Amino acid sequence: MGKSILFFLLWGFMGIHGAKAQNTLLNQNIDSNNKICIGAYYFGGWQSLNNNIHLTSLLKTNFQNREPKWGWVTGTQQIMNKQIVAASDAGISFFSFCWYDRGNKTVKQANPDLYYFNHSPEKNKLKFCLMVANHKGSEIGPNEWQVVTSKWLRQFQFSNYLKVDGKPLIIFFTVGALVKKFGSPAKVARAMKEFQEKSKSKGFAGVELAACIGPGVKQIERAKACGFQIFTGYNYHTAGLRNAHQKQKLPIDSMQAAEKRIWNAFAKNTSEKYMPVVTLNWDPRPWATKKNKYNTKPCFVGYSPNSVYKSVAQAINWVKQNPKITTSPKIILLYAWNEYGEGGYLTPTKNGVNFLNGLKRAIDESKSKN
Repeated sequence: MGKSILFFLLWGFMGIHGAKAQNTLLNQNIDSNNKICIGAYYFGGWQSLNNNIHLTSLLKTNFQNREPKWGWVTGTQQIMNKQIVAASDAGISFFSFCWYDRGNKTVKQANPDLYYFNHSPEKNKLKFCLMVANHKGSEIGPNEWQVVTSKWLRQFQFSNYLKVDGKPLIIFFTVGALVKKFGSPAKVARAMKEFQEKSKSKGFAGVELAACIGPGVKQIERAKACGFQIFTGYNYHTAGLRNAHQKQKLPIDSMQAAEKRIWNAFAKNTSEKYMPVVTLNWDPRPWATKKNKYNTKPCFVGYSPNSVYKSVAQAINWVKQNPKITTSPKIILLYAWNEYGEGGYLTPTKNGVNFLNGLKRAIDESKSKN
C-alpha cells in the first residue's frame, strides 16, 4: 500500500480519542487484502418489534429465513457489538451507515445504530463512513446545510472514520434531490465548496464527496458539476432485472453479469474515481404494498453463500484489473449488511445459513493469490 499504509497506521495510532496500539486493528482488513477495502451498507431500521413499516408481518411470517441469529431487533448496543465482531472476522473493513437528517434530534435518537457503533468497545475493529440518505422524506437543502455539515464534521472526528486519499469519505444517495432543493448544480457545487472549506478549518485536508449515480454520461456530468469527485451506487438491481417480465424470478447470476457491465461503463465514461457496488440480492416482497406492487414485480432467486462468493470475487478481480479508476484504498461496497426487507443481507441467520462464509471465502482466496 506504500505511503497509504503508513497513513492509515499513523492515523489509527494517533486518533483524537487517544487510542494507542489497539487502533492498529483498524487496518487489519484493509492492509492484508492487497489494498482492497470492502465495506457494507448498514440500514438502521431494526429498532423495535413494533416497527411495522420495516418489520412487516410478511417479513416475520413468510420470510423467517431472513431473521438474524440475534433476532429481528438488532438496534441495541449489545447486538451492535456482536455485529462488528462478525463483520470484522469475515473480512469486512467498514460499515457505511445510512444517515438521516432528523432536525434537532440527537445522534442516538436520529441514527441510533451509528450511536451504538461509536460507543461500542469493539469499534476499533472496523472503520465507518456516512451514506447520506437524502431521498424523499429526508431531503437536504440550503436551509439544513449549515446544521448537517456540522453534524457530519463531528463524525469525521472519530479516529476510525474512513478516509480516502487522506480525506473523510461521505456518500450521497441522490444527486437529483440536492439539485432540486438547491436549485441548480452550480448552487450545489457552491455548497460543497463551502463544506470543503469548513472541513479544512477543522483540521482536515478536505472531504472526498461520493455520489450514487448510474454510468450514463449525463449523470456523470451533472454529478461533476455539483462538485462530486467519486462515483458509486447503493444497488443496481434495476439493471439486473431490466429484461425481466412481470412476476418473473431471475437467477442471481444475472445480477452479477449486469453489474459488471455497469462497472465497465463507468471505466469507459469517466476518468473520475469509482467505487464498485455489489448488489448481493434483491427481493423486496416482504415490503409489498398496493402502491409498489413488489409482490408481482421481478426479483432474484438463488441467493446463497456461494452467490455471495461469486459476486464478491468478481468485484475483487475487477478492482485489481482497473487500478486507474479505483480509489486508494481500493474500495468495494456491498449492498448490504442488513437490508432484510429488500433481500440484501449478510448477517448470519437463525436457520443456520451464514452468508459471511461466502464473503470470507472470496477474501481469503484473493489473499492467497497475492
